[in-house]
Amino acid sequence: MKLKTTEVDFINQQVNRPTKIKFWYQGGAEPCEATICLSPKQSSHRVAIISHGAFGSPREMNWLGYALASQGWVVAGVAHFGESWVYGAENIDPSSAMRFWQRPQDVSFAIDSLSDEGLFNTSLKTDKIIMLGHSSGGFTSLAMAGANLEAGKSEAYCVSEKAKDDKGCGYGQQSKRKPMSEAMLKKIGLLQEQMRDERVVAVIALDPALGHAVSEQSLESIKVPALILGSLENDFLPYTVHSKYYANHIQGANLVGIEQNAGHFVYIDECDSEREVKGVSLCKDREGVDRKAIQKQILEHVFGFIYRNGFS
Repeated sequence: MKLKTTEVDFINQQVNRPTKIKFWYQGGAEPCEATICLSPKQSSHRVAIISHGAFGSPREMNWLGYALASQGWVVAGVAHFGESWVYGAENIDPSSAMRFWQRPQDVSFAIDSLSDEGLFNTSLKTDKIIMLGHSSGGFTSLAMAGANLEAGKSEAYCVSEKAKDDKGCGYGQQSKRKPMSEAMLKKIGLLQEQMRDERVVAVIALDPALGHAVSEQSLESIKVPALILGSLENDFLPYTVHSKYYANHIQGANLVGIEQNAGHFVYIDECDSEREVKGVSLCKDREGVDRKAIQKQILEHVFGFIYRNGFS
């Protein structure tokens, strides 16, 4: 069995938006005529999608992509245009973080693209997708199952004392933004209604963002199995406002608090850059944190959830 990864470029013609997808899979030994040659043992219904965090990329999610592929899953990591650096620095647009509805559009388009002729040598069933995501990608995963933002909620929270350590508030510069017009709110309402995708039948959110902006009512409407993992001693998104809030309002959600001083970025590959995001290091964990060991623990929860819910 050979684990492989390949990136394929697609264009979503409907919204004229590029979508780069990184695939992790078990490759076939024999060459084939498709873009991706899957192993003859590939199960047609084990399909998972990963959505990265704000301004990240699927290339930082190898620890998760390869682990799922090793268990027979075909995994598609979606790079969100405007946010992901894989499209080049010139295409990064800080305001794209506010257009949260584009991410679920990207994911639905990615699911459609899995059936493109000539992509795989084996046809895959795409009606039972497991969706995983980190940070903004965690929100994206939950949005695919019905999570919606509530107008004004984020603004009210971000000016409160409770939000002083919440780095999530830095993305919208809430205080500097003009209130949205009725027409814009109505348009966003319609876009939100389209975020849900029936093909997503289970959700795994890793330290999900935007808990402070999401409506309780929309979370109560989520009917698919959900696993939410969050860092208890969070250095970026306070645990109670984000991970715990989501789990409290989604019926039957599994919540796992990750201890051992884990921060928000233990959910991406080990790395050695000096980069910081809003003052928090992407690669250097706090004293005594073993990122690899924590990821191993997370994978046990992920596979436990998958098998318990009969998706194996």
